[in-house]
Amino acid sequence: MSLYGTMRTGVSGMNAQANRLSTVADNIANANTTGYKKASTQFSSLILPTTGGAYNSGGVTTDVRYSISAQGTFTYTTSATDLAINGKGFFIVNGSDGIEYLTRAGAFTVMDDGTLRNSAGFTLMGYEYSSTEDPTIVINGFAGLSEINLAQQALSATGSTSGILDANLPSNADAGYEKATSLVAYDSQGNARMIEFQYTKTVDNRWSLQVSEGSSGLTSFTTTSDAVVYGSLDAAPSPLAYPDWAVDEQGNSRQVNYTYTMISPTSWALDVIDTSTSGVIASRVLDFDGAGNLTTDPILQTTASTFAGATLPPIRIDLSQIKNSPGPHIPVTSSNGNETGSPINILFDNNGRLIGPVTVQTVANLSGGAILNGLTIDISGSTQLASDFDISNGKVDGNSASKITGYEISDDGVLSLKYDNGELTPKYRIAMASVQSPDNLKPLPGNVYSQSTDSGVVVMGYADNGGFGTILSGALEDSNVDIAEELTSMIEAQRNYTANSKVFQTGSELMEVLVNLKR
Repeated sequence: MSLYGTMRTGVSGMNAQANRLSTVADNIANANTTGYKKASTQFSSLILPTTGGAYNSGGVTTDVRYSISAQGTFTYTTSATDLAINGKGFFIVNGSDGIEYLTRAGAFTVMDDGTLRNSAGFTLMGYEYSSTEDPTIVINGFAGLSEINLAQQALSATGSTSGILDANLPSNADAGYEKATSLVAYDSQGNARMIEFQYTKTVDNRWSLQVSEGSSGLTSFTTTSDAVVYGSLDAAPSPLAYPDWAVDEQGNSRQVNYTYTMISPTSWALDVIDTSTSGVIASRVLDFDGAGNLTTDPILQTTASTFAGATLPPIRIDLSQIKNSPGPHIPVTSSNGNETGSPINILFDNNGRLIGPVTVQTVANLSGGAILNGLTIDISGSTQLASDFDISNGKVDGNSASKITGYEISDDGVLSLKYDNGELTPKYRIAMASVQSPDNLKPLPGNVYSQSTDSGVVVMGYADNGGFGTILSGALEDSNVDIAEELTSMIEAQRNYTANSKVFQTGSELMEVLVNLKR
């Protein structure tokens, strides 16, 4: 046995325990650091070969590891920009050197320039929000990211573009019955504009809808392309002539007559006539079975018809809902075209369900220097049942001029500005990243991490998608340090350090005995 080897082994043990004490000191010092991941010292023996029957003592080496993948508990705060990740993933932040890093430290504060920075001075990164598509993510890089910036003007207004209006129209009302309701929309300068919707019953299962602002009709010009016929053919009288209106390519309203002539009890001849030219634009023999159901091809296509330089294009007529049975119902035709500002025809089936149209398109209207955009109003939830007139759902997007009062961040990382009128406007989606081996990331000052050769490549994404965790707003992730465990480790390291020093001391004393033999 080499006495020098014994002393070197003792020194190696003291160095190893000193490293352990260093990680314990770091952990205790950062026990309250947001998002801090504890370090631990792993020991590995160094064995020297035995030569000539003499044992050569080796030593010990250490490797510092980080429990980056171990999640800490949460502390809840009153700040919406304090963020924690519940699950897998890291925030992506930008340092003053312009390089992106990963972190779990989410104590972000809005700075005077509108950026969100944590207590170490790193800026949160994300994607511009789009309501129509998810962000385009570069899987293995940080391209496409931008600093999240909440700097906004003192006031903001958003013009309306779409809305919903679902009404029940009383089926037991008489022809000529009228009922009106209204929705508030917002123009380009945030002014509230009152949009009126006037419903008028024309015949059974058919209503007209006039959309207007004051004296201005707002329905947009649409060329007729489709029509639906609904109702029953009564055996007497014959012929039966019923009018409809179609809109040509110049926006002119053209009367179209549907004339039914009885051939036999189960067969009728249909002629569709453009009254502007008095020409037949479609004809067909309609055959029915004994139950009154149509057996002929239910789709009839008209030919184009030109009058005074304006063309009425071919119209696809759906006859599938027409019946041959005595009754009070007469055939009703509903075409999808309308003139600018004219009422829209709304058609229901005999169960009170809406046949069409399912949306109403309005035209833009300029007033006082501000534009009210054309609106797409969804009316697909409207019904015609034997109950009072009732609005079950009515709303329009957009908002008036209002101030920002705060921020809201959803579980999937969408950051929205909150206005004093209660409106939320999404602005950013917070980016997230991960690696195959988080515990092998390289720790850097400021509680951030960078990719290492052992961690694997950075994989990008966003919260609550692709295996990434959810984001908790108004919460911070605590350090995953256990003080009791660290104090126990400190005592163990202290005892082991002392024991190794005794080995060194004993080797030194034996060396002194050896030197004294010469005297």
